Amino acid sequence: METTTIVFAVIIVALVFEYINGFHDTANSIATVVGTKVLTPRQAIMLAACTNLGGAFTGLAVAKTVAGGLVNPDFINQGVLIGALLGAIIWNLLTWWFGLPSSSTHALVGGLAGAVLAVGVMLSSAGKLTDKDGKPQSLIDTCLVWSGTKDKSSKKLVEPSPEVLAALATQGDEARENGTHRLKIGDKETQVVVFEGRIKQVEETKKVNGEKIGILNKVLIPMFTSPLAGLVGGFLLMSVLYVVLRWMRPVWVNRIFGKLQLASSAYMGWSHGMNDATKTMGIITLALATATAGNLGVPEWMQVAKTPDAYHLSPFAHLVSWLPSWLQFGYMPEPVDFKNPGVPWWVVCICACTMAAGTAAGGWKIIKTMGHKMVKLQPVHGFAAETTAATILYITGSYGMPVSTTHAITTSIMGVGCAKRFSALKLNVVERILWAWVLTIPATAGLSFLFVWLGVKSGIIIMPR
Repeated sequence: METTTIVFAVIIVALVFEYINGFHDTANSIATVVGTKVLTPRQAIMLAACTNLGGAFTGLAVAKTVAGGLVNPDFINQGVLIGALLGAIIWNLLTWWFGLPSSSTHALVGGLAGAVLAVGVMLSSAGKLTDKDGKPQSLIDTCLVWSGTKDKSSKKLVEPSPEVLAALATQGDEARENGTHRLKIGDKETQVVVFEGRIKQVEETKKVNGEKIGILNKVLIPMFTSPLAGLVGGFLLMSVLYVVLRWMRPVWVNRIFGKLQLASSAYMGWSHGMNDATKTMGIITLALATATAGNLGVPEWMQVAKTPDAYHLSPFAHLVSWLPSWLQFGYMPEPVDFKNPGVPWWVVCICACTMAAGTAAGGWKIIKTMGHKMVKLQPVHGFAAETTAATILYITGSYGMPVSTTHAITTSIMGVGCAKRFSALKLNVVERILWAWVLTIPATAGLSFLFVWLGVKSGIIIMPR
């Protein structure tokens, strides 16, 4: 198969996953607002689609984690990625069919891990999983980025020094180019962000081994802590609201929080797009970076270099640049991270639009489970659950943790239900949901392992090494 063709195949399968992710996880954004009857299902879906689209443009930390922080890229090629995506797609469709709000995020992580482990097992059985000295290597440690640390670099924008401005001026017309400029001042390199005539110097602070990386730290630990945070956060917020609102008549509580829930639902949709849409961007970027590194002849517009273009801007920054200066409010884009491949703007656009389209299609079975079957909700309960879950997603998404939006909102609803009264929870429904959570990563890993193993054995997939 031609290289360009199979790269396009990866992109198409990834977008199919993104679309299914959209309608599978629609309930994450709108189940509570539908369950409380603040909006009709059609109105709620349109709100979720629009806010998902906006969220997908504003945060790419999760995309960078998926693209380079979970599995060994040496064990990845286009065929392996397709096997990983197929496992996640099948699991999403199964859980959607049975109305179970399982995690699309963990389905993708499980699919990636299972696909790469299949390659590792076949290399090991052939005696090829060795280091440079010919010694056998550990399967898990070689195939997966299981755990570890890396230096943490925090950057902030400050006013430029006279020396920096003078060095920037020597670049001539290029000095006005929007983006991150790298300047050599003596024996030191300094970065400067230029945007629509505004100039800021990048002040970088490094902390040795300051950031934990790998599947354990980025996926598995948050897999347990984020639901716990949702449960406790929902319980506490709802308890506070009960105390504050105890003297208010129920009709006024419903009216006030019916309006406030529109804001909390939009916040939830935004955080959902920021977390979920971006993980598929990471998969496509990983495919493009692999094809580029292998000199496989993909078109120039599809190539992704390990060191991104200095003038790479996010689609959101491009949109801001089109606004009149008085509407930009002094906005400055984030400095380019030259150690990670930049996500191409067209990848951001197609993933965001595909997620929004999938969201617009709706996932009625899961909406019914979360909005009606788990616990009976009023607008104040929906507001508390959505605010809690959206805050968890925003924080974890900012740190590049591909956390399950399903886990966050479901446990927030559980916490709100417990604050109402413990008997309000329908434990038989909760039990089904918990089983779906427990099985997601092993099931998708097993499916993807099988697809890749069969693909290699049949000659459809070429071994990466």
